[in-house]
Amino acid sequence: MRKASSFFTPLVAVFIMVFVLVSVTGCGKKKEEAVKGIETSKISEKTTATSETAAGKENVPPPAPSSKPITEERVFYNFETDLEGWEIPAWAEGKPEYVAKSVVVSKDVAVKGSSSMKVDVDCPGTEWTAGLVEIQQYLNLSPYRVVSADIYIPKDAPVGLKAKLILTVGDNWKFVEMSRSIPLVPGEWATVTASIEPGSYDWKRVVPNEQFAEDVRKIAIRIESNRKPAYKGPVYIDNIRVGR
Repeated sequence: MRKASSFFTPLVAVFIMVFVLVSVTGCGKKKEEAVKGIETSKISEKTTATSETAAGKENVPPPAPSSKPITEERVFYNFETDLEGWEIPAWAEGKPEYVAKSVVVSKDVAVKGSSSMKVDVDCPGTEWTAGLVEIQQYLNLSPYRVVSADIYIPKDAPVGLKAKLILTVGDNWKFVEMSRSIPLVPGEWATVTASIEPGSYDWKRVVPNEQFAEDVRKIAIRIESNRKPAYKGPVYIDNIRVGR
């Protein structure tokens, strides 16, 4: 019996060691697989959440300008004493399509106060021509919703002249003009207004974002004759302002 016992003892020990080794190895694999499963699940959840967020952003409509009435205005230029920096730009000189001949302060008419800016133009009525005046000044207009100007042509001026506002914005001096021109009515003041709020469609090929109005470099006003009418005479501009 002692010999049999001494024979089986090493065999039992070997069996136990093998069993323990297999058990431990198997548990390790299961643990590793479990960890990998958790990590894969987390990655999948994160990817799904990211996809849902991206999809949600795509579905969010772009901002739209407020439809509330303008209740507060700030006048930047009223021409009561001088031109305040407004001029016919040098780049327009010598170009046949730009027909502004002179710009002065005038007491002929005014929408507010006693003076306005008088721009003499000479539109031949045979092709597109425009009289343009501008000011170069750094302005942060982001607290405001609209930019406006009042424009007057005499009673004897022909029907068909139009006007629009133009802004130059940002570090790249981007030239941004209104998407439509506003008709001028002889003998009446016409108000030209454009929204500068994010989402505005008042500008050609540009939809303003939050930074659009933060860095305005120039404001320009352009009086246009699109082949007709022919007109040689004054155009009066006053009360250039912003509102909110």
